[in-house]
Amino acid sequence: MRKIITISLALGLATTLMAKPNIPMGDMKANLAKMAGEKGHFAQHEVFPKDYFLIPKNLPFLAGLTLHHPMSSTLELTKEQIEKIQIIKGDTMPVVIKDALAIKKLELGLHAMIDKEVETSELDAAIDKIGALKIALTKKHLVCIKSIRDILTPTQRKKLEAYAGKKMK
Repeated sequence: MRKIITISLALGLATTLMAKPNIPMGDMKANLAKMAGEKGHFAQHEVFPKDYFLIPKNLPFLAGLTLHHPMSSTLELTKEQIEKIQIIKGDTMPVVIKDALAIKKLELGLHAMIDKEVETSELDAAIDKIGALKIALTKKHLVCIKSIRDILTPTQRKKLEAYAGKKMK
């Protein structure tokens, strides 16, 4: 009887230690909101920096889905995979934040230009600049997506796709 209890406890402990819990985001949302600064008059529901991509809704944000989503533990990422994804996220996030802030500043400036009734050609130039920055930012996002996808196994990709559309708590 003692052996059964001991083996059961050992198996339970081993299973618990092997499970990969999702990595909590901590104060990341609060820090992003602080970095984003004041919200524009017409963007009270801004999601910074995601709203500043050319395609903000229909591409996955894989770093968050693999590391922070409540169901990410079902991926059973290895320690090496987690480290690689964290490196990608660490390299990508500062660039994304910097670029998103630049785009936000230009968009707010565009609003000010409209209020000043500047020439259409000036507005067109500002829009072209914003568009070019959003395209460049989205291309960086695609590199991040591909890099993280390459780290995942086909089974992990299927699991991720199954929960990707589910809202985080």
